[in-house]
Amino acid sequence: MTSGLVVLVPVAVTVYALRFLFLFTAGILLPIIDPALAAWPWVWKGALSLAILLSVVYLLGEVATHVAGRRVLGLGEAVLLRVPFVKVVYRISKQVVSAFQGPGARAFQSVVFVEFPHPGMRAVGFVTSTLTRPDGSVWNTVFVPTTPNPTTGFLQVVPASDVVQTDFTVEEGVKMVMSLGVLMPNHLAALR
Repeated sequence: MTSGLVVLVPVAVTVYALRFLFLFTAGILLPIIDPALAAWPWVWKGALSLAILLSVVYLLGEVATHVAGRRVLGLGEAVLLRVPFVKVVYRISKQVVSAFQGPGARAFQSVVFVEFPHPGMRAVGFVTSTLTRPDGSVWNTVFVPTTPNPTTGFLQVVPASDVVQTDFTVEEGVKMVMSLGVLMPNHLAALR
């Protein structure tokens, strides 16, 4: 049974992600292309809408890497930053994306254990930043992901003295969370 799950879970997650992407793009682009391609089967129309979306994303990436493209995108960004509500959402989204991209980006600094959800219990967390308060005390912001989907979770602000550092790599920590603890690193330091 375990062997079947090992094969089925990655396939199911991939199919779910592709299905979500297919329905998302079809919902946006099908109303636009549907009148022109009324005779086509809906699957072909959906595949075409997905191909169009991927092409647009690729072309935007290509435009953004050239000087003229950066100027055009900068102009568009300047317009967005003048719209009251949109500028807040845009700035936050841009900061989140930039935290996860680029060679120097380190969204997760280290894998730690924190007391969560009750005293005496430990949860796997990822240190995202370190703060120093005016009194000199050091605190960590720790993202505690939910299992098996590490994109959701809880943000904890914890005194650095209450964080138990591990020698796990970030990749090992993510594997541990996504595998429901099945893929544990072989080296587990003693918890205090």
